[in-house]
Amino acid sequence: MKALFINGSSRKNGNTAKLLQRAMEGAEEAGAEVEWVNLYDRKLNIKGCMSCFACKVKGGKKGVCSFKDDLLPILQKAVEADVLVCGSPNYCGYPTALLRAFMERIIFPTVNYSDYSKPTVLKKIHTATIYTMNCPNDAIYQKMNYQYLMDTNANELGVFGPTEILRSYDTYQFNNYSRYDAAMIDERHKAEVRATQFPKDMEAAYELGKRLVREAAGEACCTKA
Repeated sequence: MKALFINGSSRKNGNTAKLLQRAMEGAEEAGAEVEWVNLYDRKLNIKGCMSCFACKVKGGKKGVCSFKDDLLPILQKAVEADVLVCGSPNYCGYPTALLRAFMERIIFPTVNYSDYSKPTVLKKIHTATIYTMNCPNDAIYQKMNYQYLMDTNANELGVFGPTEILRSYDTYQFNNYSRYDAAMIDERHKAEVRATQFPKDMEAAYELGKRLVREAAGEACCTKA
């Protein structure tokens, strides 16, 4: 089993990264070979879909993007993985720009212009998306229509197989709240959530990673049998 974890946050050790790392620990515990990618690594030159339509050319390479930049080898690993977990904070009501770029480049090659009902998927992948946000709870999440703005993006991974979403609400944002214009935010409340709820989210991420690998392994065994 191979499991790939995509950090779509600009912070390499922020809330999103911590949850992804915990999910990766769960996947490794379940026996997977794990790999980690920071999309915001400054060494990477990454673009979104270039609308080159190379993935639609007759007789051409199908199911994977062909545009040559630093995202190409990451995409190749993603479509060959058994488990793929992406993570992103919610900055402006959407996943981050670079996670969207990744999603465009991995999803568009699956779109079959000859038969929309039969996407061009190279193999089945068990996927999940982890979201972190200042949004305090599920009720506000729904009120802000994030189930459309955020979840629609995550659910696109369902083209590869079973997918799910883990949301971490009301996350701690600053190391020192007194430095920032954030009068609407109660630092004591944030600290309490970080102390009480975030550890639960971390364990949920761990179980997520472990479960995805076990489910993928179980299906692989059934297929071989």
